[in-house]
Amino acid sequence: MTAAAPAPDGVRQHEVVILGAGMSGLCMGIQLKAAGQHDFVILEKQAGLGGTWWDNRYPGAHVDVPAPLYSLSFEPNPRWSRRFAAAPEIQAYMVHCAEKYGLTPHLQFGQAIEEARFDETRGRWVIRTAAGERLEARFFVCSAGPLSQVRWPDIPGLDGLAGQRLHSARWDPAIDLAGRRVGVIGTGSTAAQLIPRVVRQVGPGGQVHVFQRTANWVLPRPDRRYNAVDRLLARWPPYSAATRRFWYQVLEWGRRGFDEGATARRGMLASAERHLRRQVGDPALRDKLRPPYPLGCKRIIYSSDFYPALTQTNVELVTEAIERITPQGIVSADGRERALDVLVCATGFDTEHMLSSLQVTGRGGRTLRQAWAGGPEAWYGSVVAGFPNLFLLLGPNTATGHTSTLLYIEPQVRWAIACMQALARRGGRWLDLRPEVMQAHNQALQQRLQGTVWSACRSWYRASDGRNIALWPGFTAEYQAALARPDLALFEVG
Repeated sequence: MTAAAPAPDGVRQHEVVILGAGMSGLCMGIQLKAAGQHDFVILEKQAGLGGTWWDNRYPGAHVDVPAPLYSLSFEPNPRWSRRFAAAPEIQAYMVHCAEKYGLTPHLQFGQAIEEARFDETRGRWVIRTAAGERLEARFFVCSAGPLSQVRWPDIPGLDGLAGQRLHSARWDPAIDLAGRRVGVIGTGSTAAQLIPRVVRQVGPGGQVHVFQRTANWVLPRPDRRYNAVDRLLARWPPYSAATRRFWYQVLEWGRRGFDEGATARRGMLASAERHLRRQVGDPALRDKLRPPYPLGCKRIIYSSDFYPALTQTNVELVTEAIERITPQGIVSADGRERALDVLVCATGFDTEHMLSSLQVTGRGGRTLRQAWAGGPEAWYGSVVAGFPNLFLLLGPNTATGHTSTLLYIEPQVRWAIACMQALARRGGRWLDLRPEVMQAHNQALQQRLQGTVWSACRSWYRASDGRNIALWPGFTAEYQAALARPDLALFEVG
C-alpha cells in the first residue's frame, strides 16, 4: 500500500477514503489500482468484507439474478456451484477478488465512520471514525449502498418479547429452531428465501406463523446446479462472455415486463398465476397469496420453494394486521395471540434515511441530512450538489427491479475515477455538481416515474411522501451511456 505518512497532528492522509467493503467498494478499490492510484483505504464497520453478503447470513440467502451476471465483468467466476449463487459463495468470490487484486493491505475492518466534513479551503474531506481516528482525503467515496441500515418493524411491544428476536440481516446461526414456535414478519424477497429453510429447521414438532401485510408476486426461479462440464466451460473466456451476454439480454427483456401492454408483461403475469395455481392447491390460501396490485409495483420474488413451504401443516399464513407484541408473542387485529419462542423480522432496510448513521457536512456547513430532508436524491445516484469530491456508489435511484446491480456499479466506478483524473488535469482542488443540474435531473426523473407501475403501491422503493427514491426507471444501457465520460461543465471547479 502506498500511503502518505501520518500528519504531525495525527491525521492520516490519503488521496481516497472508501466507506464500505461490499461489492461496490471492492470494485472501486480494484479500479483505482488499475488506474495507478494506490493511496486509498477502505473502511468497513463489520469484521469482514462482503457488505450485504456479510450482513445477510440468514438460511437460504442467495442472489436473485443469475450468478454469471453477478460477478465483475473483468473477473468472471468459473467456480459458481449453481445458477443462483448462495451468500457464502458470493462472499468467498469477493474475498478472492480482494486477494487477487491486492486490496488486503487497503482494508480496515471494525472501522465505522461517524463524521465526514469537507474543508473547502483545502479541498479535503476530514473524517472521524467511531474509534476516534482521524483521516483526511481529497476524495470520499460512500459505497454503503441502500441496503445497509436495517429496519425493524414499528410495532408496539417489540422490545418486550421474552423470546429471542432476530432480524434477517443480523442472523444468529447459534439459535436452534428445532421444535420451536417461530414467527416471521414479512413475505418479501428475503422472507421468501428464509421461510423454506426456517420451516425445515423447525421440523414437524414446531410451528411457524408467517405474518403477511401484503402478498407479493412470485415467479418460478429457474435454478439448477452446475456440473463439471459447466464449470469447465466457464473457464473458457468466449463461453463465459457469451453466457454473460445471454443473461444480460434475458434480463433486459424482462425490464419490458414493467411496461403496461408489453408482451413480456403478459408472459410474466401468466407465469406468476400458473406458478401460484400449480404450487398452492387450497383456493383460500391462493386468494391470500394473490397480490392486489400490479406486477412489479413491489420487488418481484423468484422462488420455487416459497409456496410449498406455506402449504405445510405446521405453517400458518396470518393476514390479519399485527396489533401489538407481548412478552409471550404476537396479538393480531382479531384479538388472537400466537405464542412465540423466536421472532424473525424479515422487514428489510431503511432506504429513506440512507447514510443517516453518519454526519456528512459539505459546503457552507450544510449536512447531507439537511439536503435530504425530503428524501435522498442525487445526479444519477452518484454525486450531490453542495458536497464536492463526494461520490456515491448505488446512491438514490440506482436500484433495479430487473437485473444485476453490478451493471450500475461498474459504470459509476469508472465515471468517478474519470472525474478524479479530469480534476487532476485541470489542476483544481475540488469539483461540485451545479445545483441546477441536479434539480433538473431529479425533476425529469420523478416525472418519468410518475404513472409507472412503481408508483401504484406502497413499497421500499418510495419515500413517505410517495417519491420513488430507489429505482432507475430505464434500461441498463441508458444509464451506462449517461456515465460514459465526465463533463466538467456540469460542475463548479474550485
